[in-house]
Amino acid sequence: MKKLVVVLALLFLQVNLAQHHPKVENHPSQKMEVVLFTFGMMDVITIGTMSASGELTLDFPKDISFISEAAKENSWSDTAFTLFSKCTNSYDILSDEENGKAVSGGYISLATKEQPYSGLLFMVSDENLIPWLEDSYSNNARVGSYFELVYLESDFRYQGDCNSNLSNTEDDTIETLYTYDLDLKAGFNFIEYAIESVREHKVPSMYEEGAFDTIAKPSTILVTSSQTTPQNTKWIGKFFYN
Repeated sequence: MKKLVVVLALLFLQVNLAQHHPKVENHPSQKMEVVLFTFGMMDVITIGTMSASGELTLDFPKDISFISEAAKENSWSDTAFTLFSKCTNSYDILSDEENGKAVSGGYISLATKEQPYSGLLFMVSDENLIPWLEDSYSNNARVGSYFELVYLESDFRYQGDCNSNLSNTEDDTIETLYTYDLDLKAGFNFIEYAIESVREHKVPSMYEEGAFDTIAKPSTILVTSSQTTPQNTKWIGKFFYN
Protein backbone atom coordinates (compact mmCIF):
# COMPACT_ATOMS: atom_id res chain seq x y z
CA MET A 1 0.00 0.00 0.00
CA LYS A 2 2.82 2.41 0.89
CA LYS A 3 4.53 1.67 -2.44
CA LEU A 4 1.29 2.46 -4.27
CA VAL A 5 0.95 5.77 -2.45
CA VAL A 6 4.56 6.71 -3.30
CA VAL A 7 4.06 5.80 -6.97
CA LEU A 8 0.84 7.83 -7.18
CA ALA A 9 2.51 10.81 -5.49
CA LEU A 10 5.40 10.69 -7.96
CA LEU A 11 3.01 10.47 -10.92
CA PHE A 12 1.03 13.43 -9.56
CA LEU A 13 4.24 15.44 -9.20
CA GLN A 14 5.36 14.59 -12.74
CA VAL A 15 1.99 15.60 -14.16
CA ASN A 16 2.11 18.91 -12.30
CA LEU A 17 5.62 19.60 -13.53
CA ALA A 18 4.71 18.66 -17.09
CA GLN A 19 1.68 20.96 -16.98
CA HIS A 20 3.56 23.93 -15.52
CA HIS A 21 3.70 26.77 -17.98
CA PRO A 22 4.83 30.30 -17.19
CA LYS A 23 2.30 33.02 -17.90
CA VAL A 24 2.71 36.56 -19.18
CA GLU A 25 1.04 38.73 -16.56
CA ASN A 26 -0.06 41.60 -18.81
CA HIS A 27 -0.82 39.63 -21.97
CA PRO A 28 -3.08 40.76 -24.81
CA SER A 29 -5.86 38.38 -25.89
CA GLN A 30 -3.92 37.24 -28.91
CA LYS A 31 -1.83 34.21 -29.76
CA MET A 32 1.78 35.00 -30.64
CA GLU A 33 4.96 33.16 -31.45
CA VAL A 34 7.92 33.54 -29.08
CA VAL A 35 11.07 34.16 -31.10
CA LEU A 36 14.73 35.13 -30.83
CA PHE A 37 16.88 37.14 -33.21
CA THR A 38 20.11 35.74 -31.76
CA PHE A 39 21.75 35.47 -35.18
CA GLY A 40 20.10 38.47 -36.82
CA MET A 41 16.68 39.65 -37.96
CA MET A 42 16.76 37.42 -41.06
CA ASP A 43 17.41 34.22 -39.10
CA VAL A 44 14.48 33.95 -36.71
CA ILE A 45 14.56 31.21 -34.07
CA THR A 46 11.10 30.17 -32.88
CA ILE A 47 11.24 28.95 -29.27
CA GLY A 48 7.55 28.61 -28.46
CA THR A 49 4.14 30.23 -28.35
CA MET A 50 2.09 32.51 -26.14
CA SER A 51 -1.60 31.60 -26.02
CA ALA A 52 -4.45 34.12 -26.05
CA SER A 53 -4.64 33.60 -22.28
CA GLY A 54 -0.96 34.50 -21.86
CA GLU A 55 0.34 30.99 -21.21
CA LEU A 56 3.84 30.32 -22.54
CA THR A 57 4.91 27.02 -24.06
CA LEU A 58 8.65 27.05 -24.73
CA ASP A 59 10.65 24.54 -26.75
CA PHE A 60 14.22 25.53 -27.55
CA PRO A 61 15.72 23.93 -30.67
CA LYS A 62 18.44 21.37 -30.00
CA ASP A 63 19.92 21.92 -33.47
CA ILE A 64 20.47 25.29 -35.18
CA SER A 65 21.78 23.94 -38.48
CA PHE A 66 18.96 25.91 -40.17
CA ILE A 67 20.87 29.09 -39.34
CA SER A 68 23.19 30.05 -42.19
CA GLU A 69 26.93 29.80 -41.58
CA ALA A 70 27.31 33.44 -42.63
CA ALA A 71 24.81 34.53 -39.96
CA LYS A 72 26.60 32.49 -37.32
CA GLU A 73 30.01 33.89 -38.22
CA ASN A 74 28.64 37.44 -38.11
CA SER A 75 27.12 36.87 -34.67
CA TRP A 76 29.55 34.64 -32.78
CA SER A 77 31.51 36.24 -29.99
CA ASP A 78 33.60 34.46 -27.41
CA THR A 79 32.64 33.15 -24.01
CA ALA A 80 34.66 35.76 -22.12
CA PHE A 81 32.92 38.70 -23.81
CA THR A 82 29.45 37.10 -23.72
CA LEU A 83 29.53 36.23 -20.02
CA PHE A 84 32.07 38.60 -18.47
CA SER A 85 31.85 41.82 -20.49
CA LYS A 86 30.81 43.70 -17.35
CA CYS A 87 34.05 42.69 -15.61
CA THR A 88 36.96 45.10 -15.71
CA ASN A 89 39.36 42.20 -16.39
CA SER A 90 37.04 40.24 -18.72
CA TYR A 91 39.76 39.08 -21.11
CA ASP A 92 42.02 37.83 -18.32
CA ILE A 93 39.42 35.45 -16.85
CA LEU A 94 39.67 32.59 -19.36
CA SER A 95 42.55 30.92 -21.16
CA ASP A 96 42.47 30.60 -24.95
CA GLU A 97 41.47 26.94 -24.59
CA GLU A 98 38.50 27.82 -22.35
CA ASN A 99 37.32 30.73 -24.46
CA GLY A 100 34.91 29.04 -26.90
CA LYS A 101 32.19 30.46 -29.14
CA ALA A 102 29.11 32.00 -27.56
CA VAL A 103 26.49 34.66 -28.27
CA SER A 104 23.90 36.57 -26.27
CA GLY A 105 20.38 35.29 -26.93
CA GLY A 106 19.06 38.84 -27.18
CA TYR A 107 15.56 39.95 -26.30
CA ILE A 108 12.84 37.30 -26.05
CA SER A 109 10.50 38.71 -28.68
CA LEU A 110 6.90 38.19 -29.80
CA ALA A 111 5.66 37.87 -33.36
CA THR A 112 2.43 37.44 -35.32
CA LYS A 113 1.92 36.75 -39.03
CA GLU A 114 0.93 40.37 -39.54
CA GLN A 115 3.66 41.86 -37.34
CA PRO A 116 6.96 39.96 -37.08
CA TYR A 117 8.04 42.23 -34.20
CA SER A 118 4.98 42.60 -31.98
CA GLY A 119 6.64 42.97 -28.59
CA LEU A 120 9.15 41.57 -26.18
CA LEU A 121 9.25 39.83 -22.83
CA PHE A 122 11.16 40.77 -19.69
CA MET A 123 12.05 38.02 -17.21
CA VAL A 124 12.30 39.48 -13.70
CA SER A 125 11.51 38.61 -10.11
CA ASP A 126 10.14 42.14 -9.60
CA GLU A 127 8.60 44.15 -12.43
CA ASN A 128 9.94 47.32 -10.80
CA LEU A 129 13.36 46.26 -12.14
CA ILE A 130 12.23 46.90 -15.72
CA PRO A 131 12.80 50.70 -15.78
CA TRP A 132 16.37 50.09 -14.61
CA LEU A 133 16.89 47.40 -17.28
CA GLU A 134 15.68 49.82 -19.94
CA ASP A 135 17.76 52.76 -18.66
CA SER A 136 20.27 51.88 -15.96
CA TYR A 137 21.78 55.36 -15.92
CA SER A 138 18.65 57.27 -14.92
CA ASN A 139 16.71 54.68 -12.91
CA ASN A 140 17.32 53.00 -9.57
CA ALA A 141 18.42 49.40 -9.32
CA ARG A 142 16.80 47.30 -6.61
CA VAL A 143 17.29 43.93 -4.96
CA GLY A 144 15.87 41.23 -7.21
CA SER A 145 16.67 39.06 -10.22
CA TYR A 146 16.62 39.51 -13.96
CA PHE A 147 17.25 36.83 -16.55
CA GLU A 148 18.97 36.61 -19.91
CA LEU A 149 19.55 33.92 -22.53
CA VAL A 150 22.92 32.87 -23.95
CA TYR A 151 23.83 30.30 -26.58
CA LEU A 152 27.08 28.35 -26.27
CA GLU A 153 28.69 26.06 -28.79
CA SER A 154 30.04 23.75 -26.08
CA ASP A 155 29.61 23.01 -22.36
CA PHE A 156 31.17 25.48 -19.95
CA ARG A 157 31.57 25.62 -16.17
CA TYR A 158 32.96 28.47 -14.09
CA GLN A 159 33.09 29.62 -10.49
CA GLY A 160 34.73 32.86 -9.46
CA ASP A 161 34.44 36.58 -8.81
CA CYS A 162 35.15 39.73 -10.74
CA ASN A 163 34.74 43.46 -10.24
CA SER A 164 33.24 46.13 -12.43
CA ASN A 165 34.74 49.54 -11.73
CA LEU A 166 33.31 52.63 -13.39
CA SER A 167 34.75 56.04 -12.57
CA ASN A 168 31.74 58.18 -11.83
CA THR A 169 33.20 61.41 -10.45
CA GLU A 170 36.58 62.40 -9.07
CA ASP A 171 35.44 61.28 -5.62
CA ASP A 172 33.28 58.27 -6.49
CA THR A 173 33.72 54.97 -8.33
CA ILE A 174 30.76 52.70 -9.00
CA GLU A 175 31.98 49.24 -8.05
CA THR A 176 30.00 46.04 -8.52
CA LEU A 177 31.11 42.60 -7.37
CA TYR A 178 29.94 39.73 -9.59
CA THR A 179 30.03 36.21 -8.13
CA TYR A 180 29.66 33.51 -10.79
CA ASP A 181 28.50 29.93 -10.34
CA LEU A 182 27.83 28.71 -13.87
CA ASP A 183 27.15 25.26 -15.29
CA LEU A 184 26.26 25.86 -18.94
CA LYS A 185 25.46 23.27 -21.58
CA ALA A 186 25.86 23.50 -25.33
CA GLY A 187 22.79 25.31 -26.66
CA PHE A 188 20.52 27.84 -24.96
CA ASN A 189 20.86 28.59 -21.24
CA PHE A 190 19.10 30.96 -18.85
CA ILE A 191 21.39 33.25 -16.85
CA GLU A 192 20.06 34.69 -13.59
CA TYR A 193 21.55 37.94 -12.31
CA ALA A 194 20.46 38.20 -8.67
CA ILE A 195 21.09 41.73 -7.37
CA GLU A 196 21.80 41.12 -3.69
CA SER A 197 22.60 44.68 -2.61
CA VAL A 198 22.60 48.21 -3.99
CA ARG A 199 24.44 51.41 -3.11
CA GLU A 200 23.53 55.02 -3.83
CA HIS A 201 25.82 57.17 -5.96
CA LYS A 202 25.79 60.75 -7.16
CA VAL A 203 25.74 60.81 -10.97
CA PRO A 204 25.77 63.83 -13.30
CA SER A 205 22.25 64.83 -14.23
CA MET A 206 21.16 64.30 -17.83
CA TYR A 207 18.75 67.23 -17.57
CA GLU A 208 20.57 69.98 -15.70
CA GLU A 209 24.16 71.07 -16.22
CA GLY A 210 26.31 70.98 -13.10
CA ALA A 211 23.66 69.09 -11.12
CA PHE A 212 23.81 65.55 -9.73
CA ASP A 213 21.15 62.90 -9.18
CA THR A 214 21.22 60.22 -6.49
CA ILE A 215 20.85 56.82 -8.16
CA ALA A 216 21.01 53.32 -6.65
CA LYS A 217 23.46 51.02 -8.45
CA PRO A 218 24.04 47.27 -7.89
CA SER A 219 26.93 46.59 -5.53
CA THR A 220 26.81 42.75 -5.42
CA ILE A 221 25.33 40.40 -8.03
CA LEU A 222 25.20 36.61 -7.94
CA VAL A 223 25.22 35.05 -11.43
CA THR A 224 23.89 31.50 -11.87
CA SER A 225 22.56 29.40 -14.76
CA SER A 226 19.81 26.94 -15.69
CA GLN A 227 18.73 25.01 -18.77
CA THR A 228 15.06 25.12 -17.78
CA THR A 229 12.62 27.98 -17.36
CA PRO A 230 13.23 29.58 -13.94
CA GLN A 231 10.04 29.23 -11.89
CA ASN A 232 10.68 32.27 -9.66
CA THR A 233 10.15 34.55 -12.63
CA LYS A 234 7.56 37.07 -13.65
CA TRP A 235 7.12 37.39 -17.41
CA ILE A 236 6.24 40.98 -18.27
CA GLY A 237 5.38 41.92 -21.84
CA LYS A 238 5.99 45.14 -23.70
CA PHE A 239 3.69 45.16 -26.71
CA PHE A 240 4.00 47.24 -29.87
CA TYR A 241 0.91 45.91 -31.62
CA ASN A 242 -2.34 44.40 -30.29
